Amino acid sequence: MAALDFNPLDFFIEEIKSDQAEIRIASVNRLNLIASALGPQKTVSELIPVLIRAVEEQPLSFDEEFLYCVAKQYAVLSDYISGQDEVLIPPLENLAAQEETAIRDQAIQSLCQIVEKKPHLVQQYLVPTLHRLAVRNDFFTARVSACALFPTAYKYAEDSAEKDKLRKAYVNICQDDTPMVRRAAANKMRDLVEVCDKQDFLDDMITIYKKLSQDDTQDTIRAAVVQATLVVAEMFNAEENRQHTIKVIEDAVGDRSWRVRLTVAQKFSILCKNFGPEIMVSHLLPCICTLMKDHELDVRREAIQAIAPCLDLPSPITAEHLQTFILPMFQQLALDPAQQVRAALAKALGPMAKTLGADVTQRQLLPLISDLMKDEFHDVRLNIVSHAGLVCEVLGVDGLVHSLLHTIQSLIMDNHWRIRQSVVEQVPKLAKLFGVEMFQSKLEALFLSSLRDSVHSVRTAAISHLKDIVATFGPAWTVDHLMPKILEQYSQSVGYANRVTTLMALVPVSHVMKAAELDQYVSDLLIKGMKDSVPNVRFCACKTVVSIIEGASDTASLKTKLKPTLSELEHDSDTDVVYYAQCALKLM
Repeated sequence: MAALDFNPLDFFIEEIKSDQAEIRIASVNRLNLIASALGPQKTVSELIPVLIRAVEEQPLSFDEEFLYCVAKQYAVLSDYISGQDEVLIPPLENLAAQEETAIRDQAIQSLCQIVEKKPHLVQQYLVPTLHRLAVRNDFFTARVSACALFPTAYKYAEDSAEKDKLRKAYVNICQDDTPMVRRAAANKMRDLVEVCDKQDFLDDMITIYKKLSQDDTQDTIRAAVVQATLVVAEMFNAEENRQHTIKVIEDAVGDRSWRVRLTVAQKFSILCKNFGPEIMVSHLLPCICTLMKDHELDVRREAIQAIAPCLDLPSPITAEHLQTFILPMFQQLALDPAQQVRAALAKALGPMAKTLGADVTQRQLLPLISDLMKDEFHDVRLNIVSHAGLVCEVLGVDGLVHSLLHTIQSLIMDNHWRIRQSVVEQVPKLAKLFGVEMFQSKLEALFLSSLRDSVHSVRTAAISHLKDIVATFGPAWTVDHLMPKILEQYSQSVGYANRVTTLMALVPVSHVMKAAELDQYVSDLLIKGMKDSVPNVRFCACKTVVSIIEGASDTASLKTKLKPTLSELEHDSDTDVVYYAQCALKLM
């Protein structure tokens, strides 16, 4: 192998001195190639010192993008120095004290990546680095970076004495005079608690946990304590939670900052899971009711959205709890002036109806559902319609016919296409619930009208759900009753899109038809489509032929009847028509 005709290190030094930023950055991002060419020893003895000097000397010491890339590449160099990772920690410590947040964060991330791969470095190198950063007084940024190192350092600390020192150092930094440092410490409390023993937390950290929950300088600190409570609550038993954590959550629910209250609402289902059913009923459900009355609409919305996940917990909110705490609140929220709140309520009513059962849903939820289906805001109607099938399953036919059905019928003609599409998507569930006679009298005509909808997505949804309706009512009903009605949809007097939709609708229906029925009902329409004056119709007719031949079991007579027309289309003026005609002929 020929020797390199240039020195990779000299080449790298020349490039990072370039006046063009893109050249400098590209060079740093290729450090792995330089290190690979130099080998482990030269990388440690020559390349890394060059990087250290470059970072410390002007002008590169003021080039923030350059410093960020260097901080990122130190973690990459870890794979090219044969286990001598300790040489990377001092330069990363320097970068972790920089003023720019992105540089500090990347330096900390690289430090953690290195010690995650080599945990033995923690005791001798990472912990001293953390302590040095934690006591630097020249600028607060170093202490902010120290906060981010606590979880990793504590996780891999080798003995209880060192862990004890780390806990005390953490408590000290949580009381720093600078609010930004306290905020950084609070943001890492959750991660630190996850690797901390319960007794150690009770002995050393419970006091600072409560103190930060009352910090009056920044709402982000109090919100971070709520996040930490998710872990603490799971660690404690019910009595310990009553003594130490419940008040933190109750105070957060009444916090003057909407961000803190919002955090509780967003994490409510996790709080319920981690606190357990006893505390959920006695303390947390009253809290969520308070949040549903909050003057900030975002808090009310998140509080409503928190209910549905709680219904699927291992110890879920029961029907009795819903009637006692939640249902009265929902009655009020249905009249909320904020559209977003009513939309969230509409989304929650389906799962809630499933838990409450038919009787309570019929008596107390049904008026809400009916009103929300007529709401002036289309997102409200959309959200409630998306659960129409579930609500109907809960109520049953007897509880539904005279109440919701008329509203559902009107919504399939709604001005907003997403609502029409959502209704179409619920039709298979309703068909299964109603039975054939009620479906034919109440929903069939409206469903078939969706095949003529002006919006493509609605027509496509109707076609895709035809298969479910056919499966529900069987082949005989499909051939004798449904097929003639679909054929009536095909007309030369309306736009070509309706003819295309009718041709596409043949595919899900044809799968349950016998050879004679395909020949009787389908073949003539396919030929008519293949001779249409509009190329798109001919194209879709050929695609439909391919799909039917691939899906049906016996298509011999159909192939014989269609082959002459397909052969003519091999010479069509439209290339797509020609292609699919040839595909169909190959299948034959």
